[in-house]
Amino acid sequence: MKITGRALLNTRTICWLQRTGFLVFATILLSACARSPSYLYEAGERPIPIGIENEIHPKITTQDEVLAMLGEPVARLKSQTKDGHVHTWTYSYMALQGTHMVKGESLTITFDDKNFVVTSVVRGPI
Repeated sequence: MKITGRALLNTRTICWLQRTGFLVFATILLSACARSPSYLYEAGERPIPIGIENEIHPKITTQDEVLAMLGEPVARLKSQTKDGHVHTWTYSYMALQGTHMVKGESLTITFDDKNFVVTSVVRGPI
């Protein structure tokens, strides 16, 4: 009688250990998939910080400094001019607010081709 009682207890214990082990493993696996907040947004999904255009100064701020402030732009354009090229970076953000309401904004920054410093900054709706 004791042997049967022990076998039943061992079976329950083994089953409990398997279930507990699976839950622990699943929790660890799912937590490894979590992203940190700094990488939470893809390009075009992150809101443009309010007042950031006041921190970007024409003829002073460089492309590297803009990249450090805002990250990768949604679009990069290189245009030919009579004096060389102009680089235009566009940052945009769209937020869907219900089925018919869309809130969007953009920030367009142009750089010269010689020193790669800002020539203009324009913020507006999309």
